Amino acid sequence: MDITQLYTWEYLVSIYIAAFVFGFLYRSILKKFANHSVRGLNNNIGKSDRLLRLVLGIGLLIWAITTTWSPIALFFSGFCFFEAIFSWCGFYAALGKNTCLAEA
Repeated sequence: MDITQLYTWEYLVSIYIAAFVFGFLYRSILKKFANHSVRGLNNNIGKSDRLLRLVLGIGLLIWAITTTWSPIALFFSGFCFFEAIFSWCGFYAALGKNTCLAEA
């Protein structure tokens, strides 16, 4: 493995870790505000929204890798993956929107 390949993998992993840490912090901060709310922190993203976020995350990742390795695009790609994995969106929670059929 070439040193530049190792550097790019470390760069990618570090930005994804930052995106996931931000996601957990974002979720914990909103949990404090939504503690007494009806909406709470239940899953609020259905399968179609999760798939959309997954496709968006893959698209941003491919775009960032094939162009300039933009840290912003990589961060948002990681954040899209975070929301797809955990089935929860803070923006949806703030609006009271729920597309998850099991939780609706």
